Amino acid sequence: MNTLELFPEVGTWNIEKLISDINAARNKYGKGDISPRHQDYLYGALVGYNPKDISQKLGLRGDGKRVRAAFCAEINPYIRELLEYPDELDKSMNWQRACVLLEKAGYKVSRASIGGENFSVIKIKLDCDKLGVNDLQIILTKIQEMTEDKTIEIKDVRRGCIELVLSGSEAGLKRLESLVKSGELAKINGVRIISSTSDAESNKIVRLSNWLDNLVEAGWEALENLLNLQNLQLEAVRSNDVRKAKLIDRTMFDNGYAVVLALKQTRLDDGSYCVILRTYPAFEQLHLPSGIKMRIFGTDEDGNEVGKTVKAGNSDKWIQLIITGELEEKFSIEIFKDEISVVENFVI
Repeated sequence: MNTLELFPEVGTWNIEKLISDINAARNKYGKGDISPRHQDYLYGALVGYNPKDISQKLGLRGDGKRVRAAFCAEINPYIRELLEYPDELDKSMNWQRACVLLEKAGYKVSRASIGGENFSVIKIKLDCDKLGVNDLQIILTKIQEMTEDKTIEIKDVRRGCIELVLSGSEAGLKRLESLVKSGELAKINGVRIISSTSDAESNKIVRLSNWLDNLVEAGWEALENLLNLQNLQLEAVRSNDVRKAKLIDRTMFDNGYAVVLALKQTRLDDGSYCVILRTYPAFEQLHLPSGIKMRIFGTDEDGNEVGKTVKAGNSDKWIQLIITGELEEKFSIEIFKDEISVVENFVI
């Protein structure tokens, strides 16, 4: 079977450009072009497979050590060079983060270029770990039938708890979202649908200045609803503080962990704002998953990305980052561990 048939979702990437740029980076160091076999490994990583899964898909023996070693020596150094992120991506590389950065760098096919039409996007989260090509086709056909919209396509498949990124007409995707939320479309091909998120909703920027007028975006709520009493007592409060929290419901940070992003905003005497962000374990958990990280990032006056990262130890109850800024200043928070990453975008 052709390798691209094993990883059909890689069609959402501009593979020719990516391979060409990787080869250019390799040739600067006299390494020569990336081999066809290592290209296969790259395809698997781009669509969400880990080294062990890539080995199994390609019919290789072992537990993925060969694939992992090839990434470290033949692929990761040159991906880091393309992204100009030598300090933030370690040798083993967090591939979910790398894919986000590669997409930002223009290596993913723009949905605006699909057929010259105006497409929207929706994400459908499914209650399963893996789906084959045939399963994906059955699911897509069912969605097209129920929405009466043949333009809907699967543009990406994100693994963990399977997340399908679907593009199509705005009307068709609105019908799909309505079917999911009403419960009329609760299962496809025997697989339960957990949630749906529109593109506009997933890319929404949280405007913190609105919180002062009690205008709070959906998903953010009182801390006491999400933190246990012990962790809640760690949150010192002043009269002019505005505090909210959001459940990062990804149930993949070690054995089904979810975490809570807590945000406290204070207006300072000079008119600027101090924002304190903490990541806590959710509900009755006492400690964060070891190794989970939180990163705050934005751009400086020259347009360069700047950031800071903190990492949880074996028994940390929380991790924290602080930013001070002016109105209309933008920043983002990323919570990540291994191949899992969640990003929230803010403007003061």
